[in-house]
Amino acid sequence: MQELVPSVAPPAAPRLGYIDGLRALAALWVAFHHVIVTSEPSRMMALPVFGPLLGSLFSGQFAVMVFLLLSGFCLYYPYVKKQPIKPAFTTGYGPYLWRRFKRIAPPYYWAGAFCLIIPLFPQLMIGEWQAAGPIDAGTILSHLVFVHNLIPAYSARIDYPMWSIGLEWQLYLLFPLLVWAVRKSNGWLVTALAFLGAGAVRVAQHHLPPALGSALRDGPFGYLEIFCAGMLVAAYTAQRRRIAPNWLLSCIVVGGLLSVRLGSGGGLVHDLSAAASAFAVLMLSTDEKSWAARLLNTPWLVRVGVFSYSIYLIHAPLLHLCWYFLRPLQLSKDLEFVVLCLALLPIVGACYGFHYFFERPFMRSGHAPAPSAARAALPTNR
Repeated sequence: MQELVPSVAPPAAPRLGYIDGLRALAALWVAFHHVIVTSEPSRMMALPVFGPLLGSLFSGQFAVMVFLLLSGFCLYYPYVKKQPIKPAFTTGYGPYLWRRFKRIAPPYYWAGAFCLIIPLFPQLMIGEWQAAGPIDAGTILSHLVFVHNLIPAYSARIDYPMWSIGLEWQLYLLFPLLVWAVRKSNGWLVTALAFLGAGAVRVAQHHLPPALGSALRDGPFGYLEIFCAGMLVAAYTAQRRRIAPNWLLSCIVVGGLLSVRLGSGGGLVHDLSAAASAFAVLMLSTDEKSWAARLLNTPWLVRVGVFSYSIYLIHAPLLHLCWYFLRPLQLSKDLEFVVLCLALLPIVGACYGFHYFFERPFMRSGHAPAPSAARAALPTNR
């Protein structure tokens, strides 16, 4: 892997449409996951073929692993693509963190503020939203400083999908160290060491006090190898290097998805399988004629991917409100599931409105469009 350490303000790099397409699929997967855990369609689940396919939606953490890998990709890609002359964070670590904070914190705080309206109505704190309360000063403070994922009592409160935002911020804190490590060695070695560290964390958590074990398990060192894999594929993409033929990469995608579906739904094997699939999809997408590139560069997916962060932040409270107002109709679980799936269309529309007012003003702009027509000239990939 090319030896690079980021400067504070990397030059503009092309926006890759397929990155947005994959991000859109991951965000929609999370939304459908929360639909099926809100209202499990038991009759549909009993159907042959369709039932097991539908049951795949219970693997919600699969999409989170994709997001983490994409974060590593999008942070590292501009640096390896443009090869900045400055060899380090010469103007300071602070400006780098400030840019990342401005990107993710304002919409995150606004989404949290909207979610805090729900506990004002105790009758709404039922179903899946019971995990979002009670709200106290410790809950709010832990979310404000992005450490809620490290505290089991707070991680699912306010808005339960938000646990991963704290994790992402903690990975941002480690990113410069990872770049330095890659520069001193190579990407594969750093990823392998991160994998060994994650394995050690998973083992150690069972032999530590519960609070410390949970903090290690749900903190950045439990997922660092996923983030490093994103950096690795970013370097190969920027250098236009291939690591395997398309047929083998496609087999890795299928094998990883099968491992996720047939596995226990969590754990290191699950996370690595999800990351391997996403890694292979990104490598496939560098070939514009591949099935992955054609799928992920679909225009509507690319557009949805631009506001996928907003979908991730506020779909859950909107979905909960839809479910709450459906309850008096006493629909069957299967019919309720179908109605909630249909409700995702206006919910995604509302998420775009949130993006327009509370996320878009904080997105960087000015990156050059990619040369291929299949890659949309959109604002910077997150």
